[in-house]
Amino acid sequence: MSPRRRVLLSALVPTVILIAALAAPAQAQFYDAVRGSLGFTLDAIERSPRLLGMGQLTYVGDDPQTRVTLWDFAANPLGVLLSADSTSTIELYPATSSYSGEHRADDGASDLWRQVLSGREGRVSGEVWRRMGGRLAYGVAGTFAELSTDAIAGEAVERRSSYAQPTVMPVLVGRIPLIKSDRWLYSARLYYSGENSTADYNETVVGPQGEFIDQLGEPVDATDLFDPMDYSVRSLGGGLGIGYDRGRAVRVALAVDRIEHVIEGTNEAYRHTSERRENRPVLQQQLSAVGRLGRALEWGLDGRRWHSDSEQSWYFTASAGVGSNPLTGRGKLLEREEDGQALRARLRWSRGPVELGGGVATSYREVAITPPAISDLTSFNYFLNRTSLRQSADSLLLPDSVSAGKSEERGWQAGGGLSVRLPCGRTLWGLEYQMAEYEVENSTGGVGPLRKVWDVRTGLEYKVTSVLTGRLGYRYRWTDEDDYTVQNEYIGNMMSLGLGVRPSGATWGFEAGYAIEWLQGDYGTPLEPRASRQQLASMVRWVF
Repeated sequence: MSPRRRVLLSALVPTVILIAALAAPAQAQFYDAVRGSLGFTLDAIERSPRLLGMGQLTYVGDDPQTRVTLWDFAANPLGVLLSADSTSTIELYPATSSYSGEHRADDGASDLWRQVLSGREGRVSGEVWRRMGGRLAYGVAGTFAELSTDAIAGEAVERRSSYAQPTVMPVLVGRIPLIKSDRWLYSARLYYSGENSTADYNETVVGPQGEFIDQLGEPVDATDLFDPMDYSVRSLGGGLGIGYDRGRAVRVALAVDRIEHVIEGTNEAYRHTSERRENRPVLQQQLSAVGRLGRALEWGLDGRRWHSDSEQSWYFTASAGVGSNPLTGRGKLLEREEDGQALRARLRWSRGPVELGGGVATSYREVAITPPAISDLTSFNYFLNRTSLRQSADSLLLPDSVSAGKSEERGWQAGGGLSVRLPCGRTLWGLEYQMAEYEVENSTGGVGPLRKVWDVRTGLEYKVTSVLTGRLGYRYRWTDEDDYTVQNEYIGNMMSLGLGVRPSGATWGFEAGYAIEWLQGDYGTPLEPRASRQQLASMVRWVF
């Protein structure tokens, strides 16, 4: 393999992750998979523009949106009633993100650059809660988001994809009636999500500065006739929960949810149509607990398990020309079984101007694929075998057969930090260290990749006036996309800014945070891979 091609493959690691997410209809929430591959997720601080402006601090900073509560920490609906907010609230979270990755073209012999991956997202999330005297609470949380990506799919071809994801979750929480004790609570919620994705192929655009994929090039036909290009995922379900409230000492909640994902994938052109369909029910159990030890120490635990069994079916038809019988087929594609579990824990200790915080999380997911029996004449494998023997058929366009396999994904992350409010009372400083590992093991492909990440982040907040607060932060991150191979290491430097406006006596407040990150390869290469990522998040909050 030539040095140019070897380095090119190393530089395209984010693209490989993205394509894997696109090609796996097993992911019902494929929007979140693609979003995560671009680094647009903010993990624990998704609802905190304040901490984004402080270098993405996660465990410290005494932020109202990252408290150790059943709602802010565990996203358990019982926490809506047990929130520190005793009044009704409305919160809106507009945000936008962008990513662009490139490397030098022509083996680095010129100043031309080749863009290999780009993405843009706009999203608005919101929560509306009506709380009635600590006895009853109800409301709704939801998100509307749009995402577009451009990824290299060949030497001069790009895959352009667009996604949309509206979600809505009504919630009702209250004290259980007809029970003498007020410590028992119930929760009920519904959930709906509609995800759509479309994809097409275009030629890359070549200009004086290089080769670009985020500009509109000439459309080209996809060579794959069978795998879906467009997806539609409709998710509908809900669940019930029960909890016990012992006050600030301990609060425990158990929730059980069932969601049905209806997944449809299509690949349509002038002379052919291909479809994949699947109904995937998912049953999830969640057990959460938060509490305090004394006045200074807060703790939280959240565990989840889920399971699903489903079957995918396939449909295909193609014109064979005038006077010839069309090529058609339908039947069973495969059986799919998924099991997963996740556990998170967090501690927070505060005394006077000092705060210490930390957390740990683990996750495990197993997916098993079983093809139809050899005797099944409706199976996709039988259709491929029959088609390859058909006169005038081009077997080079046929995909691989469905084979039995099992994949396992396991990971962990941990971190901790401290924050100090300086003697002047107007300045808050925080420092954190975080690290994580994620490994994939496949029965057909073996172990790997093994992804390792660690970073150091710091942030500063200064109260300029009684109304205006300014913030800034910095993060240094080192990432090895695959510890089992070489030339996968990257360095990221991120700078952030933020501000907060909270007028005295007003019922509203505004927060905003902006971060820009520069990434580059941490290995010798003539292609010098580099990328940049920008994120802007804001929050408007009303209390009534």
